Amino acid sequence: MTTEIEKRYEENKLIKQETRITVLISLAILVSVGIYTALAYFVKIGPLLNDQESLKKAYDMINLVVIMLMIVILAVRRSIYYSPRFIKEDFTLPQVLAKWRTIDIMLLAIAETIPICGMVITWLGIPFNRTFHFFVAGALLVIILMPVPIKVRSKLGILRKTHTDL
Repeated sequence: MTTEIEKRYEENKLIKQETRITVLISLAILVSVGIYTALAYFVKIGPLLNDQESLKKAYDMINLVVIMLMIVILAVRRSIYYSPRFIKEDFTLPQVLAKWRTIDIMLLAIAETIPICGMVITWLGIPFNRTFHFFVAGALLVIILMPVPIKVRSKLGILRKTHTDL
């Protein structure tokens, strides 16, 4: 018969094993955000849009798209993690963690588009000091989405309120 301490140890070991890939992907995305930031700051392509009105419209549109992306990412993450349609009653802990890993990787990939948008709009002709928030928002979103073990245990605690057999 296993004790509570042994169960927790095995669960922690499984959480670290299942989240390792996603954490490495998150760290790689953070490095890429740094690269995008450096490219936007140091590489001057020249304004690709000379018309100020078109440039302002492009900036406003990209700002709106980024805001919508952030809202969608945070809303999807919050709602789908615990959805009964996504997490079935007969799922085991490894299956739940594998599903969460899939969600996390997709959301991280979407989050990486935010600094890419910042880099593109900088190259279109908007000054870097007006596009810096794209890079900060992308990095913060990746940090929020990163599945460190303490956050995963917290999410499992919430999930166990509805799925007592996990």
